[in-house]
This record gives sequence, C-alpha cells and structure tokens, in this order.
Amino acid sequence: MADNGFYNVFKHSLESMKEESVSSLLTTDSDYQNYADQENLAEKRYMDLSLSAEQRTIVNQLLDARDRQNIEYSNLSYLAGIADCIKILKYLNISIEELFIDTKG
Repeated sequence: MADNGFYNVFKHSLESMKEESVSSLLTTDSDYQNYADQENLAEKRYMDLSLSAEQRTIVNQLLDARDRQNIEYSNLSYLAGIADCIKILKYLNISIEELFIDTKG
C-alpha cells in the first residue's frame, strides 16, 4: 500500500476487531480447545526439561519468533478474508451499503 501510515492504522484497527470477533469462536470451538490443552501439556513438559540457560534461551527465542509469525499470519488472514468478502460482494453486484439497509421499515 502506498500510504504505510494509513495501512498500519487500518491493520491495527482490524486486529482489534478480530480479537473481539474471534474470541467468542475460540471459547466454543472444540478443535481449538483441544489444541490449547495439548499446548499446555507440552509447555509443562518443556518446563520440566533440564536445559541449560543457553538452551532454554534458544528454545524461547524460537517459540517467541514462531508465535509472532503466527499472530501476523492470523492478522493478515483476517485482512485477506475481509478483502475476499468485498470481492465476492462486488462479483455479486451487492454494494456494502445494501447490507445495512433496514428492510423492516
């Protein structure tokens, strides 16, 4: 995007919206809950390992980098989903404004 400042503000706004939208899905999705339980178990096992300070630092750096990458992927996927939705609406000749018209009145 040409205006990087606008893009950053827009992206941050979408991240906030995503958190609100996704959190309710995460609490009810059994697959996600299963993966979260597996992660908790693996973390407990990791903490019980007898690693040197250097080894633990290296593993933590790997996990932190992987977490940041996954969060960024999630944010960009959310943005791509919005862009795809807009493309579908355009393809179907449905304006975004039409979605918000009160048909009960």
